[in-house]
Amino acid sequence: MNNELRTAAAKELLGEMKPLARASLVALNDYRISDSQCALRDIRALVDSAKSNAVADGEEYLNDLWVIERYIDFLAKYGNLWESILDQRFSESWCLLQDSLDLLRLIKRLSHIDIHFFEDQLIELERTYPYKLFFSIGATVEFFECSVCGQDIDSQECSHVRGSLYGGVMAYAIARNIMQMDHISMVAHPQDKRCVVSYEDSGEQFKLIRYVSSLLSSKRLRISDFGRLQYSKRLRPNPDYRKLPRNERCFCGSGRKFKHCCIEKKCIEGDHVDIVAEPKCIEHAVS
Repeated sequence: MNNELRTAAAKELLGEMKPLARASLVALNDYRISDSQCALRDIRALVDSAKSNAVADGEEYLNDLWVIERYIDFLAKYGNLWESILDQRFSESWCLLQDSLDLLRLIKRLSHIDIHFFEDQLIELERTYPYKLFFSIGATVEFFECSVCGQDIDSQECSHVRGSLYGGVMAYAIARNIMQMDHISMVAHPQDKRCVVSYEDSGEQFKLIRYVSSLLSSKRLRISDFGRLQYSKRLRPNPDYRKLPRNERCFCGSGRKFKHCCIEKKCIEGDHVDIVAEPKCIEHAVS
């Protein structure tokens, strides 16, 4: 897209970055982690050089540079995410996944950089984790300080809007003087999904993402080919089933006779998930 960013200088810089970004993704897809990280360091050096000469180039260019830096941060997090999945560090990978999605949302809101490949893939990857309920805290604070001007962001003294860029600085609220914790709630749709019940990485809860990890490690699946999950119902043997005389009390503890209870439940219906591979060239993720 020729309107990915607002300023011509930033568009040119993004164009210079893309071959290195593609090289980083190709290396990651081949599990050449150090080569992937090396390409990212080259990108950062390129952007740092541009940023050091950007002081007099106007507010919009500085804002564009901020978005470009978040794009580099995303590519780094994306690599760390898949590395942690390969290493079966699933609790850590969940936080890296949330970091990656947060960065994608910022990039999508503040630019027209094409990130749909990553967005579609990571939203589907999120479904392989066991987390369904999350914790959310409430606290009483004295005020929220503006990250740009240092004033109370909710006061008339502050003219900045949360989530907006001002000369390459994001305006956000910093909680100052937390006076007391108000409550902790369990919610299904939190703003931040990082606060979860902790599981051991070896636990049964990570069965699905562990399977993804095993497919990647055995090279039966490439990172770029992870596309979507397909859910269905299948019959499987009932592990609790015991054949009893028809008139005995059922093994399930219902108190009913076996013939009127679980006699037909030798097999039970359960959820089945297929990981649908969709072969893609990962370098096309950076168009």
